[in-house]
Amino acid sequence: MRVFMTGGTGFIGGAVVRELVSAGHQVTALIRSSEKASIARRLGAESVEGDLADPSSYEEEASGHDALVHCAFDYAAGEDAVETDAMAIATFVKAGKTGVARRLVYTSGCWVLGNTGDEPAAEDAAADDPPELVAWRTGHEKRVLDATGSRLSAAVVRPGLVYGGSGSLTAMLFTSAEEEGASAYIGEGQNHWSMVHRRDLARLYRLIVEEAASGLFHGVDGHPVRVVDAAAAASEAAGAGGVTRSVALEDAREELGPVADALCMDQQLIAVHAAGLGWKPELTSFPDHADEAYRELLSSRH
Repeated sequence: MRVFMTGGTGFIGGAVVRELVSAGHQVTALIRSSEKASIARRLGAESVEGDLADPSSYEEEASGHDALVHCAFDYAAGEDAVETDAMAIATFVKAGKTGVARRLVYTSGCWVLGNTGDEPAAEDAAADDPPELVAWRTGHEKRVLDATGSRLSAAVVRPGLVYGGSGSLTAMLFTSAEEEGASAYIGEGQNHWSMVHRRDLARLYRLIVEEAASGLFHGVDGHPVRVVDAAAAASEAAGAGGVTRSVALEDAREELGPVADALCMDQQLIAVHAAGLGWKPELTSFPDHADEAYRELLSSRH
């Protein structure tokens, strides 16, 4: 199968490319520079140069592929990134209706659900009160899901907090333990994160592509963990003896902005629809695999 990817050299997208290629699929990654092209080649993908904000630079190429996987998003670009994401969705939906593409997979995120409470939230949970940081995503999800029809299967993946290697928000648990002798977390740490290793998440994307699955899928391992427990496990793995420290939310906002508040949400998510595809994460809990995650982080630095 020929798969067109955005974000194919990124933290999540790179893992998806590697997974698709290892399964025998041909992947073309949209890239913006020769440096990114070399990364794509190392992952086993071909590449085409273009700009996500300029659909004319990739629309024709995307239309010639069997599946379209959209992982790219640049939060640093602010409102422009949201508009670019909307244009990309429209371009890929058009490609699915007029080209050869029959599968579209869109990357959203678990934060759209806001605080989920004590009961595990599956894919049918309402996203009625998302934080302002990602409130726009619910409308983008709807545009993708509404595109499902006789010609196109459209799916939305909501990854949890993804770990494995560098590039993840969770890497800060390890780096603070290394640099300060204590793994730092925000607030009281009694809230839960729903996490997933990026290799497991990549397998979910592959299954969705291969099965032409449609609908909404949570990309989480199904074992929510208290943030203070995740921090303690990271501290132990990084040689800080399990020592942790709390960072006041007000102080964290100065460095991270609204992301700090998002990291303080209490989210306990399960992946019912993903399990229905036969997806079962191999790394089932971050605290149980913190040692492996830390080794991956060290390896990624070389």
